[in-house]
Amino acid sequence: MILYGAVPYLLVAALPIIVLLSVMLGGCAMTRTAGDQATQARSYSEANSRAGEELVKELERREARAELKRIVDEAPR
Repeated sequence: MILYGAVPYLLVAALPIIVLLSVMLGGCAMTRTAGDQATQARSYSEANSRAGEELVKELERREARAELKRIVDEAPR
């Protein structure tokens, strides 16, 4: 008998749940477009990987930023 009282609420909740699940599944199953750079995972340890070069550039950029911040902090006020 309690089940009959819950049926209208289940019908109201069913549509948003179906839409949410279809959006989630559609997003997971969607193929990437041509020209997307994420064609394969890159590892820093690969011999022909440019990821190592990118890491070096990022570290150099952070070092330069830290140096500039140190110079600005040491400037006479």
